[in-house]
Amino acid sequence: MNEAESGAGHHFVPFVSPSRNSWLFHFDASPLCGYTQRMVLEVTKYGHPVLREKGKRVERVTPEIRELAASMLETMRAEDGVGLAAQQVGHALMLTVIDVSSSERPSQLLIDGESLDIKTSMPLVLLNPRLSKPVGVQVASEGCLSIPEVNAEIRRAEKVTVRATGLDGKELVFDCTGLLARAAQHEVDHLNGILFVDRMDAATRVSLAGKLKKMQKETLARLAKTAKSRRTLVRS
Repeated sequence: MNEAESGAGHHFVPFVSPSRNSWLFHFDASPLCGYTQRMVLEVTKYGHPVLREKGKRVERVTPEIRELAASMLETMRAEDGVGLAAQQVGHALMLTVIDVSSSERPSQLLIDGESLDIKTSMPLVLLNPRLSKPVGVQVASEGCLSIPEVNAEIRRAEKVTVRATGLDGKELVFDCTGLLARAAQHEVDHLNGILFVDRMDAATRVSLAGKLKKMQKETLARLAKTAKSRRTLVRS
């Protein structure tokens, strides 16, 4: 999910706190805190088959999963996004990252009814997330890093409950509202092969049909060209 924001790159490490919020993560530039390899990945574009794949459950938090999560955070920030799903970097896994801390759009994150500070609660790394207890309605503009230059008014629940696993392997449960709730719904859709264009009203889908068809055609052409180049390298 895209939203204009800024943020410097940092090393991603788990933040362990003695409080009940010990599942939260933060960025720490200190090398003494350890280092997880990360890089900016290519974002898959509309028309790529992986965007329609339902993610596989992440059964174990391996070094590879940590590296992928760190690279996804790096990529999300480089692309000025507020959320990114594993499918958007070519992996059909139940893994998403979210950071709404730099957005001016309001958000709320609550645990046991207590509201936490959004800026210190971000970023979130969610494994196998599930949503429940949708409440209310919000209609607002939404976009997607995998579908550039396309925005539309999308209807979402105003509040949802998120249940997921953190990189520490522990279950985390929280309620969220506003942009955070929208981002959570957008990203969980991605994990199930659903795109925000699927939730547009009929008139909007019709108006964007030509643009989306062109984007899909260009993506498939690039994939075919890449596959041909790989076959040539193998033969050589």
